[in-house]
Amino acid sequence: MADTWNNVELSNISRRKSYTLNHDYDVTSKDSSNHNNNHKKETNEAVIKPPPETVILEPGSNIKPKVTNDDVESLLRRLYGVTIGEITELISYDDRNYFVKEDPNVKNPFILTHCTHGYVLKIINSLDSKKVDFIDAQSQLLLYLAKQKIQCPRPVPNVNGKYYSIETINEGEHVIRLLEFIPGKLFHEVPITNYLLFQSGEYLAKLNKALRNFQHIAYESHQSTWQLQMVPKLRDFLFVLKDSSRKLLIEEIIESFEKNVLEKLNTFAMQIIHGDYNEQNIIVQLSDNGKHYKVVGVIDFGDTNKSPMIFEVAIGLTYLLLQAKNLESGGIFLAGFETIQPLIANEKHYLKYCVAARLAQSLVMGAYTHSIDTTNEYVLVTQEQGWKLIEELWCERFKEIDDIWENSANKYLTQSCK
Repeated sequence: MADTWNNVELSNISRRKSYTLNHDYDVTSKDSSNHNNNHKKETNEAVIKPPPETVILEPGSNIKPKVTNDDVESLLRRLYGVTIGEITELISYDDRNYFVKEDPNVKNPFILTHCTHGYVLKIINSLDSKKVDFIDAQSQLLLYLAKQKIQCPRPVPNVNGKYYSIETINEGEHVIRLLEFIPGKLFHEVPITNYLLFQSGEYLAKLNKALRNFQHIAYESHQSTWQLQMVPKLRDFLFVLKDSSRKLLIEEIIESFEKNVLEKLNTFAMQIIHGDYNEQNIIVQLSDNGKHYKVVGVIDFGDTNKSPMIFEVAIGLTYLLLQAKNLESGGIFLAGFETIQPLIANEKHYLKYCVAARLAQSLVMGAYTHSIDTTNEYVLVTQEQGWKLIEELWCERFKEIDDIWENSANKYLTQSCK
């Protein structure tokens, strides 16, 4: 029976499509169109084209996969030759993610080196599963970053040598991927220190420098609800806010962001960004002296997109402020970032608008997603602290926040012990 794992027939899961990535990303190639055309010739795959229309979340959509543990076990055996030794579902916003420790007897000729720390099986939500070009882009990006010495989850090929496939699960089509697990703790699981805030800024700058030369044609057209450019789309979801004063606050932030940032969008430097550098996606480990935690890696590249680099800084700043629970800490994070990649003074002026916009996104979309699935408590993690922070930033200290961040950065950099 152990030798016939790949002949298992499943009543509710059927193989549909899969795609191969069999080449190394060429950092010297600046022509992404030619690069992708060459890739298609080498692999003899069908041409991967962007969807004819932009696919973004619409009100009323419930896109999270409906999956059982039996489904997960069957997928792993059939697609990856993996028999589960241990399985745990991980928290996730719209996808289903499972941590897996496999039985050593893996029957997959394409897994040459086993990841001793385990794997993460990702079952992508029904909306993002329609964006197969974007899934391909993510795989290429992860392999590219690994070569740039950025610790991130490496994609694992299935038994057909593909980095992902599309499967029908309980009448829904979902992309299935397997990634190597990165050991360590999540940022929110350890004490928040000034050193860790500074380190987080440094690591984000290193990540963005590594991404600067990466290109993929999918990112030229990819859009998602979570891009900061999509903040005006929040108006479609404001019905979920029952407090009229909070609704007016969000409307004011949207209007101000449109006027002060989006109207100047073409003046900002653009590149591929992580797009969701938050406390759930930053991996930390104890330093060699055992006294401090340091950032060692980053996970979850599902929100990568082409945007102004300043948006990346603002998104990271937003979530780190939520963890630190005070606005002054933002200066320490920015000091870390600028140690590696200095910001233009004019760009820094727009950070406060972008932070407010990201807080608005998180609060509105978190409330909306919970209204669709009341069992998903993860989407509410920013609610209580988020409303406190957005009111303090926008209503109380907005005019002085630039000076607050600059002063706290200078204070940290000039103290004798960091």
